[in-house]
Amino acid sequence: MMLTKLRTVLLTVLPTVIYAHLDYDNEQNADPPFIVYQEISKRPPQFGDDKPIYYLRTIQITLVTKKKDVVTEEKLENALLDHDYVFSLTSEYRNSDGSIYRVYEIRLEEFKHAK
Repeated sequence: MMLTKLRTVLLTVLPTVIYAHLDYDNEQNADPPFIVYQEISKRPPQFGDDKPIYYLRTIQITLVTKKKDVVTEEKLENALLDHDYVFSLTSEYRNSDGSIYRVYEIRLEEFKHAK
């Protein structure tokens, strides 16, 4: 459910949004600009009665553009903030074909056994 909501937000930025690993073939054939997102960790930082109270998920979002695109970067960042996703920019690099990969991380809390 959390990832579905995030995908909906990302689709307001660009029409091509790919979940890494599930849409791998699409990612290989997609023309920039596009967004790739994936869950990179899911950890239970707190327990109660030997069960996790909640999980802390880390989601990585990569904006891929043909060249530096400040307008799309701002549109993505504003869409995340407008939907209460606090992000960290972790890296930006130029690929061998000249495309730009801009990598963000967000953290989501998923409550399981909280009372």
